[in-house]
Amino acid sequence: MHKQSKNVARALMHNRNIDVKGYLREDGLWEVEAVLADTKSHVINLPDRGDIPVGDHLHHMILTLVVDESLLIKEVRANMIDTPHSDCPGAEAPYQALVGVRIGSGWLDEARAAIGRVSGCTHLTELLPVLATAAIQTINGYKLHHIEGHGRSDKDKQRMLNSCHGFREGGRAVEYYWPDHRSGEH
Repeated sequence: MHKQSKNVARALMHNRNIDVKGYLREDGLWEVEAVLADTKSHVINLPDRGDIPVGDHLHHMILTLVVDESLLIKEVRANMIDTPHSDCPGAEAPYQALVGVRIGSGWLDEARAAIGRVSGCTHLTELLPVLATAAIQTINGYKLHHIEGHGRSDKDKQRMLNSCHGFREGGRAVEYYWPDHRSGEH
């Protein structure tokens, strides 16, 4: 049980918004896009940009992955619109190394190694797990509700069963998708 802390005055210093969207493209590929936007509640001064007024972006970046149904990355677009330093946009190009990487178990280690720590951008790289989840939810969510039988196979059950609270044995989702499932049957 989490204890409620006393009301303590606080002042907003930093605001990060991450907006993620998933799309089905007319060519049959899937596209997931994350927009990261950081603002400050006080003026900051940087050598390359001078004063950044309250509410203006310190970081404004977009990372887009195009994947096929098997989650193989086919295309990557990195766009650093606002950055704190003039050399930051040089980190866009290394994300092309993700083309050909498949999202799945262990993929983040492979992605980080392909991009490189010094050649990449911390903020764009932080978007990768969010984009992976969005890709899975975009594709599987569409198929689950638009393609007969999707999500109900034994393989899907093995992948989803006990993967989270919602898909725990005895949970409503398991009863809905696999009504014949009995605890202990995998």
